[in-house]
Amino acid sequence: MPKNAGIRSSRKDSIMKIGLAGYSGSGVTSVLALFSQDLGLLGRHGSPEIRSIKLHDPRLQRLTELFNPRKVTPVQLDIVELGDLRPERGGGLRKETVGRAAGLDALAVVLRGFEAPMSPRIRSPEELMKEMSSLFDEFTLTDMMPVEGRLERLEKEGKGSSREASLLKRIRARLEDGESVRSMGLTPDEDRSIAGYQFLTRTPLYVLVNVGEDGAGKVQYPELEATCVSDGIGYMEICGKAELELLEIPEEERAVFQEELGLGLSSKDRFITGAFELIDLITFFTVGEDEVRGWTVPNGIKAAEAAGKIHSDLQRGFIRAEVLPWDDCLALGGLAAAKETGRLRIEGKEYILKDGEIFHVRFNV
Repeated sequence: MPKNAGIRSSRKDSIMKIGLAGYSGSGVTSVLALFSQDLGLLGRHGSPEIRSIKLHDPRLQRLTELFNPRKVTPVQLDIVELGDLRPERGGGLRKETVGRAAGLDALAVVLRGFEAPMSPRIRSPEELMKEMSSLFDEFTLTDMMPVEGRLERLEKEGKGSSREASLLKRIRARLEDGESVRSMGLTPDEDRSIAGYQFLTRTPLYVLVNVGEDGAGKVQYPELEATCVSDGIGYMEICGKAELELLEIPEEERAVFQEELGLGLSSKDRFITGAFELIDLITFFTVGEDEVRGWTVPNGIKAAEAAGKIHSDLQRGFIRAEVLPWDDCLALGGLAAAKETGRLRIEGKEYILKDGEIFHVRFNV
């Protein structure tokens, strides 16, 4: 008998993972405290931290009100401090730092735009551009090392003209020119073949400028923003100090102070929204009396592969999927009414999932 998707997920790889990096004094830990709303992080000087953030999605909230499930699981992302960015001797990041960067979906770089004791003035756009360039150079050197090592082994094995070697030589040339792997326009097959290298310059990049209170609610570095946008890099300015102070105010009172500061949406919400756009992700939902849950998957994913994000058995035994836009479900009052009216669609494994769809899988293993 075919089964429905009532199976509990055992997959942690459906959780988005974003690295957070920056030179000492840029406010990396403060940004992590702000995004995770964990003021206890401030003042710590131990090992780099990891924090999980749950995404507030109004669609999930409305579906929860409709189904009244026993469990609600919002989309979650992990933010990982990469830690020490001082280079190894000879260039490139330290091994422990590179290790923490494994498996990232995106990398956020924090730049200091606020006044500090060692620099009692607002930094110029040129200073920030120079710092950003320095960080990118370290990422490039870090990526170059495994390429050189692998090419050397391939030459010794007599495989210097292989397809793998040809691709790695193209990557080496790109890195030597100071360009990113991300900008190479690799084919899907080429991109999959290098996934194991965990190249930092292949990872989608987000620049966060931590500005002072004078910069709250406005863009203080438009030239830097324009450069990032033209290079396909996400960009956002945050006022870490002011927003951290807001966390000490009762939540129901924060909106008034946010408006006075011109902050609008919180940096956390803006960051998550920007990250979704940068990585090109969509959210689908599974619903029922047991659980209402949000899932993140790449835009353009096919139904069978999306089923595998829930559980590998669902992809292996995929038969068909029942699909319904979330707002249609609300308007009709549930899945039963959607079936009766013919609005609940039946789709095959090649169907391209859309953002906001309810997605239930029929499978047999």
